[in-house]
Amino acid sequence: MVDIGIALAMVALIAALTVGFHRRTPQQVEDGPENELYRAYTREFDRTLSAAAVPTSLPEISPDGEKGYLEKDDRKWRLQIDRAEHNYDRLGDLGALETHEDGELSSTAVLLMVDQSGSMRGEPMAWVAAGVRRLSEELGRRGASVAVAGYSTAGWHGGFTRRKWLRDGKPSRPGRLCALLHILYQPFDNAALDPDDWRQMLNPDVLRENVDGEALEWGVNQLKSRLERRRILLVVSDGAPVDDSTLMANGPSYMHRHFLQVRDAILGAKELELMAIGAAFRVSEFYPVSRDAVDAGTLVETGLELVTRNDKYGL
Repeated sequence: MVDIGIALAMVALIAALTVGFHRRTPQQVEDGPENELYRAYTREFDRTLSAAAVPTSLPEISPDGEKGYLEKDDRKWRLQIDRAEHNYDRLGDLGALETHEDGELSSTAVLLMVDQSGSMRGEPMAWVAAGVRRLSEELGRRGASVAVAGYSTAGWHGGFTRRKWLRDGKPSRPGRLCALLHILYQPFDNAALDPDDWRQMLNPDVLRENVDGEALEWGVNQLKSRLERRRILLVVSDGAPVDDSTLMANGPSYMHRHFLQVRDAILGAKELELMAIGAAFRVSEFYPVSRDAVDAGTLVETGLELVTRNDKYGL
């Protein structure tokens, strides 16, 4: 009888733990209708930072520090800087880049916008940062006005936005459940990308999630005030938009559908040119005008090819 009692108790304990596990595991909801409007649950915690503000702001704009998600020292950051500087120094041998016409892009404004999602961690971010730095310099040498920005989220797992949603009782289909983070590494008014500001791009604590639809909207707003004849939004990305908190509460295609809506609106308006470089990833499914790069050198070459082509809306 004792053995049977113990066995029954064990079965009951396992059942209780299993039920508890399933209760704690969030279940992803199904997609809403095709015409479902995209929205943000709140914009209270969205941030746009200058590069100089990144180190002091990151611990404040999300709960990542209290969760133990922020790096405890700058060892990984310094390693990334070394990697990126090594990649950048190797670009000095790209002799083909020296051939250009002075002022050929004097009536062009280019915003280089970098996907800084977690999948870019490590070597991908190192060579992308090196390539973007050199590309910005080459475009500037040709007379273009250049800005460099990155897009991510303020924290993992929805950050303060998801916490607010939880406090509010978890209303269904809440819309975007994360806080946006945009970082301006080089404003249009700066003649070049400052090396110290460039190093902030390599901070591993910047790399979180990517909300590409709203990143495109942000980029368009940055270019609206430019008076140049050509205005180009050039995205460097390694994949589709992803934020787990948003997708779990709104459906697996919620963010992708919004991205496509924004992209199509930009292409249809023809007020600026939208291009993309895939970072070791084929982005032609997302951007009709695009090229792929596998290292810093091919990023520079493909970026110049895209920007300096003659026809405006086709290759």
